[in-house]
Amino acid sequence: MTERDLLRTALIIPPKGRAVLCVWAAVPGVFCAPFVFWQSLFAGCIFCALWACLVFAAWARACSFTAVLTARNTAVRAGIAVPITRQLPRRAVTGVWSLRTPLLWLAGCSVLVVHGPGVQLFLPGVDALQAQALAAVLMEETP
Repeated sequence: MTERDLLRTALIIPPKGRAVLCVWAAVPGVFCAPFVFWQSLFAGCIFCALWACLVFAAWARACSFTAVLTARNTAVRAGIAVPITRQLPRRAVTGVWSLRTPLLWLAGCSVLVVHGPGVQLFLPGVDALQAQALAAVLMEETP
């Protein structure tokens, strides 16, 4: 994937990447649920319902996530009711870090962390090829 391709397309989280993010959100609840059920059945049911709402909110936010590379900025937009856009100038990028866990590797995705002065921009669950291309393009302009 070239820089021209990245400038024309927006990076979104593919369905497998959203599934990985939902698994990451669900695992702590799965481990905590037996302890809550041990207290009472009602508290366990309420806990599971609230945790399911949390996982659904994580999935909905992942569906609304887009990252766009422009000639000057890297812009990330996410939000369900109130979308928020964060922009990081390309010349301000000081480092790029890519994370691929075994679960992300199976999904063909990775988490990309872009470092700048006073900011860390997380791009979760992005397609691995797009993440590598974006990292290469962002690091080209680093002085």
